[in-house]
Amino acid sequence: MTIPFDAQAGGEAVKVHIPADAAAEFQRRHDAVIRAIRDAGRAQIVLTSTEAIFYLTGATVEPLERPFFLVVDATTGARVLLVPDLERTHVAKAWGTGAQEIRSYREFPAPDGDGWLDALEPLLAAGFAYEPSCPAYIADALQARGGSRADLLRSVRLAKSDYEVRQIAVAADYARRGVVKLLAGTYPGSTVIEGYTTSNTITRAIVGEQDRFDPLATKVTVAAWPAPISAEPHSVPPLDMTLDAGPHVVMALTRVNGYAAECERTFFTHAPTSTEADLFAAMLSARALAYSMIRPGVRGCEIDEAVHQHLRERGISDHQRLHRTGHGFGLSAHEPPWLALGSDDVLAANLLISIEPGIYLEGVGGYRHSDTVLVTETGYRSLTPTPDDLRSLTRSKSTAIQRTKGRLIRRVAGVRN
Repeated sequence: MTIPFDAQAGGEAVKVHIPADAAAEFQRRHDAVIRAIRDAGRAQIVLTSTEAIFYLTGATVEPLERPFFLVVDATTGARVLLVPDLERTHVAKAWGTGAQEIRSYREFPAPDGDGWLDALEPLLAAGFAYEPSCPAYIADALQARGGSRADLLRSVRLAKSDYEVRQIAVAADYARRGVVKLLAGTYPGSTVIEGYTTSNTITRAIVGEQDRFDPLATKVTVAAWPAPISAEPHSVPPLDMTLDAGPHVVMALTRVNGYAAECERTFFTHAPTSTEADLFAAMLSARALAYSMIRPGVRGCEIDEAVHQHLRERGISDHQRLHRTGHGFGLSAHEPPWLALGSDDVLAANLLISIEPGIYLEGVGGYRHSDTVLVTETGYRSLTPTPDDLRSLTRSKSTAIQRTKGRLIRRVAGVRN
């Protein structure tokens, strides 16, 4: 079932049909933001980030030098989306809630009197707030007009609705499939580029399987970080780097139509040494400890401290940990709640988190599994169930098909190896 509504774009009504569950979800978000504004004693919130605008309208935008503004008024309950002229019709097709007004300003750089600030200023009410991520040049202009910074969406976005859980579960399943697919094609001496092609496979699956596909709100990265660069999870491994001895990490990071998830596994392409097996077991035991603590009411810092202490007792120094136990998921792959020593976040049902305590040995490699996990009323449910034991994650054999496919991929990619 779809529900139609008319969005006003430059005086013209644009008919939009949205699924009933999505319509109800956007209305829920709108109502929650109105309550948050009022509870903070503010009149309005001015939103500028792409995530905040997507959260309340479903519009995917790319500001560049042309900023977008969503003004939500708690007094009237009205919303005005201010966009560049170029984007007026595009954003009018967004889902959103009800009939939202869309206004526009002249192309940047605009003549005097026709720019974004000229169009925005009449919309502002006394006591308005703007979000902390607002770019400095916009924040300066808003502050000069009586605005002040306030993070009013954090608590609203933190607790996920059943609708959001379903969307993130979709992204999580593609992340799981990415890990399984990459591992199935991995063999001793295979290259990073061979695994990276899994990103295209998963993207094609999303396009073919989902009812809609938003390329601006969808991104897939599936790749293997070989040892020793697996100890540097935020680096970029060379495409011709081979998976030889040591611990490797496959990362599958997905954002599907605006909702993010991840799945990661440490694996080997040669039989692990006894030291490597012990480190793998230490990572697994820290992970099991973190899982055992997941339930509503537990603070994220408590979980991270318990993991730290557990690994210290196994001879793993804080310097070799580097990484917090976990983070939240939603529209972003990294958002509250934080499972970290300095976090005040408290777990609650329907929060989405990662569990990924890691061990990092410089020049040797890293050990980290990661899953997208739903906090439930009684504990948790993993949305990326994938084998995590050492036997399943040792890929020390190869087949003629794997080697032939690898040669073809390297040749097409121009990788000599």
